[in-house]
Amino acid sequence: MAFPNAFLDEITARTDMIALVSLYTQPARKGTRWFARCPFHSEKTPSFSITPESGLFYCFGCQAGGGPIQFVMRAENLEFTDAVKLLAERLGLEVPEDGETGLRVRRERLIDINRMAARWFYETLGGAEGKPCADYMQSRGIRPDTARRFGLGYAPPRWEGIIAALSKQGVSTDELFAAGLVSRNRRGGVSDAFYDRLMFPIFDLRGLVAGFSGRALGDATPKYKNSAESPVYKKRDILYGAHIARKTARPYWILVEGNIDAFMLHQAGFDNAVATCGTALTDTQARLIARHTGELVLAYDSDEAGLKATQKAVVLCEAAGTRARVLNLRGAKDPDDFIQAHGAAGFEKLLAESQNHIEYRLSLLESQNQLGGDAGKLDYLRGATALLAALPNRGERELYAMRVAAKLGIDSKAVSRDVETASRKRVRAADKAYETKLVRPSARDTVTAAQSAAEMALALLLRFPELETSLTADDFETEAHKRLFENRSAPLSGDAAPLYAELMARYETLPNTAVALRDCERRMKSQSVPEDGEDSLMAKYRGYKETKTKEGGWL
Repeated sequence: MAFPNAFLDEITARTDMIALVSLYTQPARKGTRWFARCPFHSEKTPSFSITPESGLFYCFGCQAGGGPIQFVMRAENLEFTDAVKLLAERLGLEVPEDGETGLRVRRERLIDINRMAARWFYETLGGAEGKPCADYMQSRGIRPDTARRFGLGYAPPRWEGIIAALSKQGVSTDELFAAGLVSRNRRGGVSDAFYDRLMFPIFDLRGLVAGFSGRALGDATPKYKNSAESPVYKKRDILYGAHIARKTARPYWILVEGNIDAFMLHQAGFDNAVATCGTALTDTQARLIARHTGELVLAYDSDEAGLKATQKAVVLCEAAGTRARVLNLRGAKDPDDFIQAHGAAGFEKLLAESQNHIEYRLSLLESQNQLGGDAGKLDYLRGATALLAALPNRGERELYAMRVAAKLGIDSKAVSRDVETASRKRVRAADKAYETKLVRPSARDTVTAAQSAAEMALALLLRFPELETSLTADDFETEAHKRLFENRSAPLSGDAAPLYAELMARYETLPNTAVALRDCERRMKSQSVPEDGEDSLMAKYRGYKETKTKEGGWL
């Protein structure tokens, strides 16, 4: 059952959007609105707008939008019901009894099923059937006490082990599918998803089992297999070990590729290690890290794939506001190998020698060019100039420009001038792109004349509900427009909330006139709209914004 609209309206009205957004990014006033770098995608030029008086946000870059509920849903990766309850708790509001839905119950059930599965894997590891896995763990140097702390277990070489075990506890096959614990086999039947694997429970930030990662004991492929995506487990949003790292006393986190690397670092005393479970860092994970620490040490594998992943992670960390340092795993493929060879003291020394992301990228640039010849020096200089021009702090640009100049044996003032010139060009280009994005984002270039008229009609009806209209839902071309028109009395309560926020952000000033609405209606219903109809309509709107003429001036 849905929440009462009055209750949702109260949450929107009482939430301080600037204070809420400030928990994830830093907004600043620009004109009548506030802008910030979007917390939902990587960007350097702020395109995330907040209108505090209406409780709305909209990103002109990634098109995310809505009110405080939609913001919390995205920021905390929550379902609608959970986001409402979180905001209500913060505001001290009592949630209406009829506000509960099946979504929360389903999530809690999946968490409970995962807990039961983790217990069965753990008990299997400790029994006779788990001896091969226990022997493997001993060969890898995994201590029993650390294994217990992380709840490691074993999925035996049986195709219906978890099915039989959990069915006795009242878990249905459909629920096992939903939790990602079973899959269809070649014959169309149902089999365990994990077979003969060392099992790593993957905990969410609350310490609840969200999913699993299984490491093959033999030569099976893939070497690591993760749970299928579910309402409680989304691989791009979660970090292995983060539930422990968030409580570390160390001032930074260590990011590694695999969960066994993170596990071995924890065993060696580095309780600030987290892993992306074999995938490249995502922007969602980068923002999660930024919420808990201001500094991250990247300790990816030293192979080519690891180097590429490191470069991408550096950019994401920088965009999220986290300082990134890079570890050079000399003489080892991954952190686990290094720990095995040099121990915790050796890894601690390596951490102290890690490079900040600028030093790392400059050293990488140097390794890619032969500085013994003029051509290599020029290529290095061009790459370094572009790299340093992107740094926001002028002092940093000058400091590293001096180092580049010293490396090449040339005048540091000349390098600094080139860097500053390139930096100014970047700023101008970014400002131009920003202004263009506000007028018409590239994703909307194909909008039709009728759709443009429909958007403006919706914006008018939403801003001025007293206006009368002859429109019906059937007059709108897109499903999103239809839903918003039908739900315009409570636009933030449904899935059309992002479109509502977008229209309120794009059409910031509108004429409160029936004439303007009639013009939009005529364009929507016309069978022969000129190809440039969208442009002429937008021109009228922009002209209205500039002159703010009276009603007759709209046409």
